[in-house]
Amino acid sequence: MSPARRAPAPGGRRRRPVALIALGMLVAGGLFAALVRDQFTLQILTFVFIFAIYAQSWNLAAHSGQYSLGHATFLGLGAYASVLLAGRLGIPVALAMFIGPLLPALVALGIARLCLRLREWYLGMVTFGFTAIVQVLVVEQFGWLTNRWDGVEARSLWPGALSVETVGVLSYLAALALMVGSYLFAAAMMGSKTGLALAAIHDNELVARVSGVNVRGYRLLAMTVSGYLAGLAGALNSHTLTRHISPGIFGIEDSIWPLLYTIAGGLRTPEGPILGTLIVRVFWEWTLRELGGFESLILIGAALALIVMFFPQGLYVLVTRVAEWTRTRVRAG
Repeated sequence: MSPARRAPAPGGRRRRPVALIALGMLVAGGLFAALVRDQFTLQILTFVFIFAIYAQSWNLAAHSGQYSLGHATFLGLGAYASVLLAGRLGIPVALAMFIGPLLPALVALGIARLCLRLREWYLGMVTFGFTAIVQVLVVEQFGWLTNRWDGVEARSLWPGALSVETVGVLSYLAALALMVGSYLFAAAMMGSKTGLALAAIHDNELVARVSGVNVRGYRLLAMTVSGYLAGLAGALNSHTLTRHISPGIFGIEDSIWPLLYTIAGGLRTPEGPILGTLIVRVFWEWTLRELGGFESLILIGAALALIVMFFPQGLYVLVTRVAEWTRTRVRAG
């Protein structure tokens, strides 16, 4: 049985305090930026926020039973489109970042249309193959535009006159705001009639179809939205952290990370991708610094295995249980 089938029904039976959670993330993130001035720490958290958006995009596709193993396709296309729009056409970066992801959204829509008969990990294998195809196209057929394997320099989201420290803080805050925005969007989508339809398709497509759910339309919608959010993450990353884009972004690791983040945090919950990205990435960076590459791979692999074994619904379930226990103790006391 896949982790997705063990996941709780989206939205749960208990209403999530979505606005309160979003406000808490903004306040906690803002206070952290005000108190901590270490640029390396802020850079890691900026990466966490950006890849939490990316993991959220994968989560939305999985919410309808569409498991992508080639999500780096959308991450990379969004980055390339935004960088080229800003660099070649002179479109303001802040605008190009939101226009560029329309390309991966269209590609995701096309892939979903081609794969309407495929389910779960069979679809994943097709998306995995598309990543390799897109990488070849970017390097060979469009090499004159993308500078082949050397890649393209990306314009910064911020004015060049700003100091490195100021740019770091602004990038952190921008990534935090967009992550919270994507969380609010995902929570609203999962908690709406659209989310219920996607959940029904995930659980039993035949029953959903018989019940009158437009399976085709909802599956296409989920993949299109997923492609856009993944592209937005790629664009934001290119214009803030990496300041460069190359075909390496289509590597297999960038397709596997959102899956790991989401499953670790809580599949088919809007909070899961954020929690999973934060815990897994911070733990990964700590092991790299303390142990080194080989040992850190062993430790992170063991940690993920333990999470799947003892918390198959993700660490968010553990957080909710602790919160409920605390609430009960406070009321009793």
